[in-house]
Amino acid sequence: MEEITTLGGTKQKILEELLERPRVIYELSRKLDIRSNAVREHLNMLEAMGYVESKFVKTKVGRPKKTYYISSNGMKLFPKKYDLLLKILLDELTTENGVLWVKDFLKRAGERIVREDNTKSKDIGDLLNFYNSLGCMATAFEKDGNIVIKRNNCIYYSLALDTNNTFCGTFEDALLESMLPSYKVIKKDPVSKDKYDCEITLSKTES
Repeated sequence: MEEITTLGGTKQKILEELLERPRVIYELSRKLDIRSNAVREHLNMLEAMGYVESKFVKTKVGRPKKTYYISSNGMKLFPKKYDLLLKILLDELTTENGVLWVKDFLKRAGERIVREDNTKSKDIGDLLNFYNSLGCMATAFEKDGNIVIKRNNCIYYSLALDTNNTFCGTFEDALLESMLPSYKVIKKDPVSKDKYDCEITLSKTES
């Protein structure tokens, strides 16, 4: 997933303005102090990339005006501190209810996220699609007759370090068991302070 800072200064400012509210070209031109033609070019590129949407909106006077909106994919470009919020919640839950309760809670959460997933079949491809929908940049390959799931962008990285991988070891285990009941985890190579990717080795169980 691309990040907002990689798009360039002008496109970033346009998305920031659209994040506040939908706008037409002349509003962006005036706000950013650049020519309307330049704004239009940036908007066309952002729309082609899927970060901006547009439609004609009726006004009280004159013809409908083409209005630009930030898309759901555009919203995802902006950084969000989900891991910090989740860490605080887990810390508070641990203080109130204890470690065992939190582990059971994470196990139930892992099982529930699979139940609420709309995918009917559950296989390695579905697991990769799930991870990549979260931004994990996951791939799979075969090694010694087993399947290795590698994630190059662990979205739980900070949380994993702060909880000594308790989060991954509970939530992830329940998710994997629910989504891939015909596999078992035989090895984990988790993230560490200087290692940002992780690997999970799965073995096909005998039916």
